[in-house]
Amino acid sequence: MKNAEISRLFQEMAEMLEFLGDNPFRIRAYRQAARVLADLETPIEDLARQGPNTLEGIPGIGPDLAAKIQEYLQSGKIAAHEELAQQVPRGVLEVMRIPGVGPKTAQLLWSRLGVDSLTKLRAALESKRVLELPRFGEKKRLHLLENLALAQSATQRRPLGSVLWRVRELLAAIRGLPQVEQAECCGSVRRYKETVGDLDFLVATRQGEQVLARFTQLPGIADVEAVGENRATVFLEDGLQVDLKIVPPESWGSGLQYLTGSKAHSIRLRKLALEQGLKLNEYGVWKGEKRVAGRDEESVYAALGLPFIPPPLREDWGEIEAAQAGKLPKLVELKDIRGDLQVHSTWSDGKNTLLELAQAATALGYAYLAVTDHSQSLRIAHGVRVQQMKQRVREIRQVNERTGAKPYLLAGAEVEILEDGSLDYPDEVLKELEIVLVAIHSHFGQDEKTETRRILKALENPYVHILSHPTCRLIGQRKGIEADWQKVFSRAKSLGKAVEIDGHYDRLDLPDVRARQAGEMGVMISLGSDAHQIDHLRFMDLAVGTAQRAWLGPLQILNTKSLQELLGWLQGVRES
Repeated sequence: MKNAEISRLFQEMAEMLEFLGDNPFRIRAYRQAARVLADLETPIEDLARQGPNTLEGIPGIGPDLAAKIQEYLQSGKIAAHEELAQQVPRGVLEVMRIPGVGPKTAQLLWSRLGVDSLTKLRAALESKRVLELPRFGEKKRLHLLENLALAQSATQRRPLGSVLWRVRELLAAIRGLPQVEQAECCGSVRRYKETVGDLDFLVATRQGEQVLARFTQLPGIADVEAVGENRATVFLEDGLQVDLKIVPPESWGSGLQYLTGSKAHSIRLRKLALEQGLKLNEYGVWKGEKRVAGRDEESVYAALGLPFIPPPLREDWGEIEAAQAGKLPKLVELKDIRGDLQVHSTWSDGKNTLLELAQAATALGYAYLAVTDHSQSLRIAHGVRVQQMKQRVREIRQVNERTGAKPYLLAGAEVEILEDGSLDYPDEVLKELEIVLVAIHSHFGQDEKTETRRILKALENPYVHILSHPTCRLIGQRKGIEADWQKVFSRAKSLGKAVEIDGHYDRLDLPDVRARQAGEMGVMISLGSDAHQIDHLRFMDLAVGTAQRAWLGPLQILNTKSLQELLGWLQGVRES
């Protein structure tokens, strides 16, 4: 797939144009196209073969961008990108990607201090030379130092959702190789950890040499680092490291447990084994020279006196003690989800119409879909103005009539929580909506007490149902806000309201630890894909994975309710 590479080039073009002060609409078009291509599941090459009309049918791709995609597919480059690269030092783009460094700040840092790399940026911040620049105070200097550290640490790991579907494509290719009996991706991916460093694949086979040779020839592998007797290390075209380990079929389960981790979980298991006179390694559970378990994971855990522990729980966060006590939770699964409770349509910044969303939800077997377009003050997301709301609700109802309400589209909104905790729509608008999510998208720098008061005030509104992506974090880009989450969750519980796990791959918010805290306090949890195009609906998988890491079961998840149960719950919140 060339999707990721073309997406990167379009994103860089947007950044270079922004640095040069070009037309904001042109910049936005490149940035939007980059995002669309990054999230597209279908290989762009396949669509291009169907002709220019197919490319132009992709949301956000017009004739000019379609021509540039074709240019890249034919020549491996985009001339316009190369022309821009002659005008903008490459290191400046890295500087611009640090949260808080906009194009004007980057231009100032470059022209006045010669900052064209992250190394030079750190030096300028630490030496305090930046304080010589206009509009640069000590608070901003410290803030940028913090953001620089966050961004540099994030470059070593990637958001799970940015690699998960490519992982599954690679896994399918590995499973399709001759002589492969079983194959799985292990490590952080299998545990649904929010970020991934490299990929660890396990293969069960008795023909390891042949499998490794074929593996290193798979499409998308740019460099073969090493090939041994039972292991290979390669790098994909985007620099992602992939390790493949071979085990015999009788060691499949023990190898799977070993490579899945986490390290802390595995150390505890090995200690348990030693206490019972056993030895545990990637080839089995051993009593002396005899292998007593190893063919499957269930047998490995059973040999240690434990029930099977699902991979998302394997962090040494109490799961072994719970297993010993027979108190492991029954985790929510993707098959339990009956609908998506946060999606966006063309009424705000979504790329698909209401009818297209309904049809996609039908294909997923959903009973309902909450259409939660942004509210009016979020102008960058083309928030729906008050005077448009009646027409929007009317259109949602018309689509329900057309489809027989299968799935049922809930008329909702993601309403902005303003700086003082008031909401972006008046109550007379909110009461006309079936489901109301509230969220913060601005004024992130307030202290913990202020942010807590802000959230609590929003939750107190009788028409509000769900607190959406509560911490406001962006993985590797922005820290979450500071708030007294114990107090927030306690109030949500007393009001009978839900908090969300937003499944979009750069959010996964609530994070697993906070979601577990909320669940243990008895707060209902809502799952949303935060889909802005049909392809994004698959992010529900990430929301479910995060819920599993938070030890949440089906009864704690709002989306497992039937449509009638959900409508009753929504009405009950307003009547309580």
